[in-house]
Amino acid sequence: MIIKRNSKLAIIGMSLTIIFFLGLFPSQILAYKYKKSDYWPDWDKWRESSPETQGMNSSKIEEMYDFIEVNGIDIHSVLVIRNGYIVNEEYLDDSERIEEKSYVWPEADPFIQLRDGNLHCVWSVTKSVVSLLTGIAIEQGLFDLDTTFFEVFPDRWDPIKYGDERKLDITVENMLLQNSGIQWDELGDWWSWYFTDFNLDFYLTRPMDYTPGANFPVDFWTYTSGNAEMLSVMIANKSGMTMSEFARKNLFKPLKIRDDEWDWWEGASAWGSGDLAIKNHGGFGLFMTHQAMARIGLMCLNEGKWRGRQVVSVDWIDISTSVLINPWGMLSYGYLWWPYDNYYSASGLAGQRINVIPEDNIVVVFTADDDNTGTLIDFILDAVL
Repeated sequence: MIIKRNSKLAIIGMSLTIIFFLGLFPSQILAYKYKKSDYWPDWDKWRESSPETQGMNSSKIEEMYDFIEVNGIDIHSVLVIRNGYIVNEEYLDDSERIEEKSYVWPEADPFIQLRDGNLHCVWSVTKSVVSLLTGIAIEQGLFDLDTTFFEVFPDRWDPIKYGDERKLDITVENMLLQNSGIQWDELGDWWSWYFTDFNLDFYLTRPMDYTPGANFPVDFWTYTSGNAEMLSVMIANKSGMTMSEFARKNLFKPLKIRDDEWDWWEGASAWGSGDLAIKNHGGFGLFMTHQAMARIGLMCLNEGKWRGRQVVSVDWIDISTSVLINPWGMLSYGYLWWPYDNYYSASGLAGQRINVIPEDNIVVVFTADDDNTGTLIDFILDAVL
């Protein structure tokens, strides 16, 4: 059992640098003009609607499920929201839809893949949630984009231990953009990091590959869970609560996400005492229902608002989901979000996604054990009338 679990964990460290969507449809002239609804989902349920009522072609959505079945894509669930209404919600087993509104994943590890039977691992979708929490922390004045990591932990700097003094210049923005400069291979180094219980010192004592924020001759960029892990302990230190407590108070409760709809992987932290001796991992470790994931997407779609309350600032939603860096001139990245031509995405290993399509007022959530979910967004875009 231990060998099996460790084998799974070794796979988790795969970099999301290869996870980006190709072949987007061009913008379409819409015969249907949506009107943003005043409806918001209640604590325990959403209203449902037919795709056609909300200006979508159900036959195009059916084509997506045919594609999933023919290609054997291991999708666990699909949830499509338009104008705040559920227009499609399905659970799948062996690439086919099932009647039960629950996951069928008998081989799932209850610690790292599926908790309590209905909380799906979202892996690096966690990073995008950390981005939202960072925006909230900045709005509260806990720190700003130019704050460096060791300004928050000035007594922890040790030139012998950490070596390269360029680490003193790593800012919050560098962590969000993934250009802190710390040498890291998400696939190769994640396994070694696991055996330290994700000790942050393991990351911080790594050599530097480049000066933080370097962008000549191209944007330097290193995809790593370590940067979000740094943000986790910064948020904890400045707020006086663990990141999960900060999230519950400032993000999940305002969105009416119940405590039984999420969980967050915890570990020991050497960067806090008392209650803060426990940390929540920043680059991974969040578990959610797909409806809870959709609430996050719906809040982002509405520019950070939920039922009239500004949960995350409009400016933060706009900037964090915009193209802020172009690694190698090939990828597009924001503040721990993946922006594309007409939508943006929180993306996690093995196909976990929250896709937000502002122009069409749509949120699409996938949970899966297959990275090919990125190919499915085209069917949703094509379903808009």
